[in-house]
Amino acid sequence: MAHEERDERPLEVGDPEEDLKVQRSEEKFRAGVGQREAGSMNVKKSVRTEREEVRVPKQREEVDIERVSVNREVAEAEFGDEEVVVQVFEEEVVVTKRVVLKEEIRLRKKIVEEEEVVEVDLRKEEVEIEDDTRRR
Repeated sequence: MAHEERDERPLEVGDPEEDLKVQRSEEKFRAGVGQREAGSMNVKKSVRTEREEVRVPKQREEVDIERVSVNREVAEAEFGDEEVVVQVFEEEVVVTKRVVLKEEIRLRKKIVEEEEVVEVDLRKEEVEIEDDTRRR
């Protein structure tokens, strides 16, 4: 311990500037909040292709050929090459697609209040007084 040189004159009672002082301190705390990033919410959209099967009724034309025996006499007949073309039609399946909005995903932030218990170690000075003076 450092030894301090002092005036060895007697202290006058009641003079506060001449009193010896020992200060006792302690820590106090103040709790508050700060903001930090706590994470993020990521919404990712992807495309998946599904194969669907649908039955579609359709029609087509067919040509039936029938041979009918006539066996009768005619006055005159044309002999030669002849060709008859019969067009045949059929329906074909036509698939059209349209986009339909099915759902919206809405993200909205909200404030949620909660309480957190925090333990804080505080230092406090203690003063012990030993009186070794002998009263006479």
